[in-house]
Amino acid sequence: MEAIYFGTEKTWGTGSGNGPWIMADLENGLFSGVNQHLNSGDPTVSFRFLTAIVKGTANQWAIRGGNAASGGLSTFYTGVRPNVSGYNPMHKEGAIILGIGGDNSKSSAGTFYEGVMTSGYPSDATENSVQANIVAAGYATFSGGGTGATGTIVSGVSSSKCVDNNNASATNGNKVQMWDCDGNTAAQNWTVNSNGTLTIDGGCMDITGASNANNTKVEWWTCNGGANQQWTASNGELVNLASGKCLDDPASNTTNGTQLIIFTCNGGSNQKWALP
Repeated sequence: MEAIYFGTEKTWGTGSGNGPWIMADLENGLFSGVNQHLNSGDPTVSFRFLTAIVKGTANQWAIRGGNAASGGLSTFYTGVRPNVSGYNPMHKEGAIILGIGGDNSKSSAGTFYEGVMTSGYPSDATENSVQANIVAAGYATFSGGGTGATGTIVSGVSSSKCVDNNNASATNGNKVQMWDCDGNTAAQNWTVNSNGTLTIDGGCMDITGASNANNTKVEWWTCNGGANQQWTASNGELVNLASGKCLDDPASNTTNGTQLIIFTCNGGSNQKWALP
């Protein structure tokens, strides 16, 4: 049985992007694939709630993962066991360890919420069914830390650019865009609410069609309590509750009128925002 490791350790295996990645802690190394190098098929993952699966059998193992709040699972590695000496054949030593490594180390800084170990090598179909049940459970978080403050939401790309409700219009579908900061006008006077909503002009910052897809446009819409209108501030990012994706200035374009989108969180300055 492999241990799941969710981290950014670059001295061993890595995946694409800057991490974090889902990897397997196979005792003397972290593996993202067949060796202790790059597996470009193991993507950076930044979902607010993550499903991570590592499974193994004789000379075969796999890494799978996905957003625990929506969608299905993807396979990030499937193939033979690592080609580093000592890993094939595998050696089972029959231990379940939570919070420490096999060498009794306790250097993890992550957070472990829920987990399960099973025997055997479950099929992808079985895991897909488990994922469907997880999504149906409706894991969610509300901001809870909303201050009720009102003011501008300033871009991490340029401090002279702000999130703007086009022409301060209270029309459903009105675009939320980049614009020169102009001192808390009606179009830029956002309120950060304790229920996770960002409100302006009597409505909410909203995801078009409640879609979870990258590049989905952000708009103004009448507040309706939907998760696509709820946001969590995390590490300078505004993460949409329904999609697990970040409010994004596409291609760091600061041209006035550039409509904002949601996109997979990647830590870029075009996904950083200073709240009032």
